[in-house]
Amino acid sequence: MKRRLAVAGALAMLLLAACSGSTPTAVPPPRLVSQPFYEPVLVEWAVAYRDTLTASLPFDLDTRTRDEALDRVEQGQAGLMVTSGEPPAGWFATPLGRLGLAVVVHPDNPVRDLSLDEVRDLFSGLSDSWDDVGGRELPVQPVLPLPGEPIGEAFSTLVLGEAKPWPGTLLAPTAAAMAQLVAEEPGAIGILPLAAVPETLRSVRIEGILPGASTIASGTYPLTVSLVATAPSEPGSPLRDFLVWIQSQAK
Repeated sequence: MKRRLAVAGALAMLLLAACSGSTPTAVPPPRLVSQPFYEPVLVEWAVAYRDTLTASLPFDLDTRTRDEALDRVEQGQAGLMVTSGEPPAGWFATPLGRLGLAVVVHPDNPVRDLSLDEVRDLFSGLSDSWDDVGGRELPVQPVLPLPGEPIGEAFSTLVLGEAKPWPGTLLAPTAAAMAQLVAEEPGAIGILPLAAVPETLRSVRIEGILPGASTIASGTYPLTVSLVATAPSEPGSPLRDFLVWIQSQAK
């Protein structure tokens, strides 16, 4: 009996020593990655979602180019990617709603309304002065996202078509850079997600319609893009819970 107690005591001491000497491995939170021009949209969603929780966000946000984001998701360094356009073949994908693309100008620009054809001509250089579309005699300075940005590709499909951007177009790597470039140049015109339009800029009507929650939801505003969340396989919680919340807000 004493031998059994001694063995049991020795085992207990070994277990205690092992526990006291081990360091728990922290499991990093899952990561959601998006592109620079969609970052303001994801941040806005994340802040609103956090307000529904009793704790901090259970995931991290990251911002990368589309190619970098795809690579990170494929390598397991991110659990989910938010983008526009077609997801890779065979990947899980779920829609997150439509996003309005605002055409923005300097606040001193008197032009309030543009047709899609006029927007195309301004960005392609066919119209090189604002007096061509009812404004002042002022050179037009287009600003577009860097090549490869999904929002820029969507704008090209919706507006430019076969036309090419004017060779003197300025290129912005992020939504914040786009806003700054347009705000600094009186003749500038650019594009931004509606959620990223600052008070220092003004959105113009397109075909007589301003971008807004109701005009985007109804489909009357003509410049919208569909956002999707995609990954090689469907994510689990907490990323899945966030997706369900986003979709519930779009209804």
